[in-house]
Amino acid sequence: MIPQSSTARPTRREWLAAVALLALLGACALRPSIRGNDGHGHYVYLASLLGDGDLDFADDYRDFDARRQYSYRFADLPVSDRTGRPSNRYGIGAALLWAPLVVPVWLVLARTGDVNPLHPALAGAVGMATLLWGSLGLLLLYARLRRRWPVAPAAGAILALLLATPLGFYLYAHGSMSHGVGFFAVAAALLLFERAWRSPCPRSYGACGALLALIPMIRFQDAVWVLILGGGLALKMAWEVRGGRVSAGKALLHAAALAAGFLLAFLPQMFVWRTLYGSLLSGPMPYLTGSAGAFSPWPRHLLQVLVSERAGVLAWHPLILFALAGLAATLRDPRLRLISAAGLTGFLLTLLLVASWSIWWAGASFGNRFFIGTLPALAFGAAWWLARPVPAARRAAWLVLGLLIVWNLGLLVQYAAEMVPREDPVPWSQVIRQNLIDVPQRILNR
Repeated sequence: MIPQSSTARPTRREWLAAVALLALLGACALRPSIRGNDGHGHYVYLASLLGDGDLDFADDYRDFDARRQYSYRFADLPVSDRTGRPSNRYGIGAALLWAPLVVPVWLVLARTGDVNPLHPALAGAVGMATLLWGSLGLLLLYARLRRRWPVAPAAGAILALLLATPLGFYLYAHGSMSHGVGFFAVAAALLLFERAWRSPCPRSYGACGALLALIPMIRFQDAVWVLILGGGLALKMAWEVRGGRVSAGKALLHAAALAAGFLLAFLPQMFVWRTLYGSLLSGPMPYLTGSAGAFSPWPRHLLQVLVSERAGVLAWHPLILFALAGLAATLRDPRLRLISAAGLTGFLLTLLLVASWSIWWAGASFGNRFFIGTLPALAFGAAWWLARPVPAARRAAWLVLGLLIVWNLGLLVQYAAEMVPREDPVPWSQVIRQNLIDVPQRILNR
């Protein structure tokens, strides 16, 4: 076993080193832009509110369509019969987290008379905000990992998330796609869930409820975490009341705090729904009308999501399989059993949801980005491998991690250079050959 003296809260020197390394990586890798359907869809809330002072996206969509070279047109989104306003496939959560950086930049540009909603400075503010929130999520995870493992496994697990999964790409290069802020929301909610479970009080339950509300406001598909974490706390309260360990009054107080935190934080999304569709509880209209893809009653694309040549999540990013195995092993550790069970359940429900979706491959994405919300829990599985008490097993785990990072970075080069199609299937023989031969040659030639 690892000596307890090697596991503790991060020291001030560790914090400074971690922040410095993330800042350096951000300075080298950040490529801010507002792009893709997701990027413009998340950002349009700020563009409309700051530009027109309303949530009528008609003029903003026309502007976006005129500037973009995409076959998809925002003008084709359904219009509400009740309000006459165009819909939006995305929640307001990412825009709220971007606002502290975007609003000051917008005000400065407005004073100069340059009100282009896609100004590079505004794209930079979006990218920087995503970087800051995502980095905060990584630091929170590192602190939790250090309570169980020494510096090397904890830092290695964070490195694994950044360099061997899609997270780094969507944190630094495609920040407007919202996955970086979504990662933060899930990571923070997972850790607050653990605190509320082990040290229940109205404050921890209320904070957990607020973060659970933020998750679907950023990515509606990540609402599975509301079911898992919120449902887990509710079942725990009911079980303890039934067993006589907690009074009904105390459980009711905690439940009220959880619900109040959720409802208060979710009010902005409800206000958006009322403005766009005429009802506080209308839900996201494009998903309900099928314009954002259809859902089947069963996970018909299960094997394709996992191992297909069209961004199969385990084949494209095998670190996820590596981490899942480690996460399953941590079920035996009483200090990690709660996070392990929540993480495995979260991955399973995400898999079932994505496998039931008609756009299961996640569009023109790098790997299957729909699984980024599962990465905070998978960090614990990766750290478990890197902290094996047997030196030979530990060295083997680090070697595997290094190979997985090289594999992922090779895929990233192929994706960025369009050596592989971004939506269509590509033979694995081609991917492997290009990773072994063409990518190294390309790098050397550069």
